[in-house]
Formats: sequence, C-alpha cells, structure tokens
Amino acid sequence: MERNAVKAAIKNIFHHVAPDIEFDALDLSRPLRDQVEMDSLDFYNVLVAIHKQLGVNVPDSVLLELNNLDGLVDYVAANAR
Repeated sequence: MERNAVKAAIKNIFHHVAPDIEFDALDLSRPLRDQVEMDSLDFYNVLVAIHKQLGVNVPDSVLLELNNLDGLVDYVAANAR
C-alpha cells in the first residue's frame, strides 16, 4: 500500500479514536508519547482500527521497535494487503 494512503488512513483513524489530537500538528519523526497525552486504551483502539481497516496486525514485539508514527506508517505500508 502506498505510504501517503496509509498516512491518510491513520490520520482518519486518529480523528475518530482521539479527536482532540491534531494529527497534522504532530511531528511524525518524534515519539508520539512526547507530543500528546494518549492513554493506552486509545492507542490500542488505533491499532485495532488499523487492523480492521488496513488488514495489518501490529504485534507488541514490533510495536516496541516503532518509536514514532513514521515507523508505524512505514510498517503498515509494508505489510498492508
């Protein structure tokens, strides 16, 4: 899947799961936790939505290696159906 399409899909997911987070204001190269307060349930809901909408499961082992949204976008783009 094309990276820009994945980024747009993840932006939409954030809009629905955590509407108070301004996705366009985020620096995708910096850790998300350093930029916003987001509880673990909201982040889990983001991962569930990524799985449902894009068909990509992000296992905990991989998630620990992804320290920013750029990494998440790249992972999803590389593993999307």
